Amino acid sequence: MRTLTFKIPDCESTLTTKYFFHLMPDLPKSTVYSRIRSLVNSGVLKRIGRGVYEKSEKTYFELHISPKMKDVANELSLQFPYIDFCVWDLTPINSLAQHLINFNICILDVDRDAVEAVYQQLREMHEKVITTKRMVDNLADYNSYILVRKLVTDSPLMKKSEIKVPTLEKILVDIACDKEFATFQGYEIQHIFDNALAQYIINRNKLLRYAGRKNQREKIEQLINNSSIK
Repeated sequence: MRTLTFKIPDCESTLTTKYFFHLMPDLPKSTVYSRIRSLVNSGVLKRIGRGVYEKSEKTYFELHISPKMKDVANELSLQFPYIDFCVWDLTPINSLAQHLINFNICILDVDRDAVEAVYQQLREMHEKVITTKRMVDNLADYNSYILVRKLVTDSPLMKKSEIKVPTLEKILVDIACDKEFATFQGYEIQHIFDNALAQYIINRNKLLRYAGRKNQREKIEQLINNSSIK
């Protein structure tokens, strides 16, 4: 929304294409249509008819930063000040999945070439540290571990309290596609996507672009198309 040059007024619930032309009279029609599509794709607007839109009641997703996530991020910033990374955990799963989980893992995605060095460094300070290639058991067997993984180039990230965390788009794609999260795949993953699409504003272009970088665009498109939430 911050990149757009107009704001939808709070007093309006149903909006038409004509309204946007009136709001932006100096812009070409193609630009106006492009910005409407952007609002629809991000979930801010819902198309309810030909040229008719409704404001969405969805909210923006915010990842809670736990004390452990903050400590790990600070340690990494101190020891490896020049690498790119993000930190997150599995708390969003309990708000999206049909079945609650009783375990949690701190996930640290770092530059591909730094995975081993980060793993070895963290092992000096933490008892429970693992990398994806070292996992031999189900994810639930690694409760309270720090999982160090490869960060895909140009992953969708954001800063919260000066700490880089993944956007919801990255979390959804990773949970759906990465082998370490097989616990949530299958029947459960459709519930996760349905609830995410129902509750939060999701940039579907960003979602699919990231999925494409992981060669998983078709799988994510299928989850979106199978969802009852449009």
